[in-house]
Amino acid sequence: MEIKKTVHINATAAAVWKTLYENYGQACDWASTVNESQLRKVSGSQHGGRTCSTSLGQVSEILDHVNEEKMELSYHVDDTPFIMKSAQADWKVTPTAVNTSSVSMHMNMELATLPKILMGWMIKPKVRKDIDQTLEDLKFYVENGKQSEAKKKSDAKYFKKKGRKAA
Repeated sequence: MEIKKTVHINATAAAVWKTLYENYGQACDWASTVNESQLRKVSGSQHGGRTCSTSLGQVSEILDHVNEEKMELSYHVDDTPFIMKSAQADWKVTPTAVNTSSVSMHMNMELATLPKILMGWMIKPKVRKDIDQTLEDLKFYVENGKQSEAKKKSDAKYFKKKGRKAA
């Protein structure tokens, strides 16, 4: 499954890049699809990675490529939830004017065989919806400096299940 999305953000490219890359381990601060996240060291990787508790389950990512000058990053998922066989994403931040920018995301994801056969019709729309929401969350967070309502609801539900309060 391939997904390509772009969102326009009323903020400098530098502000968006700071959220996406400089604070890579803190995706849980803004993305409603990520309730917990942290950086991790990866043997043999120049850039490391992160682990995330997501709406699809536990995910571990490794940064494959980072170009700070061009504001590009790529990662692949090395520890996937049972429904995924593999996933890889490319992100690019582009300045469009003095205080506006765009973020493009290109993701390739392959579902595991059994989930694809039995639930592919249900999983694919959910993944597309989650990507749309993630980009909306990023836009809201960078433009407003606070979490979206979707993020607040997601965290409240997640941490209620875990038995602790959302941040």
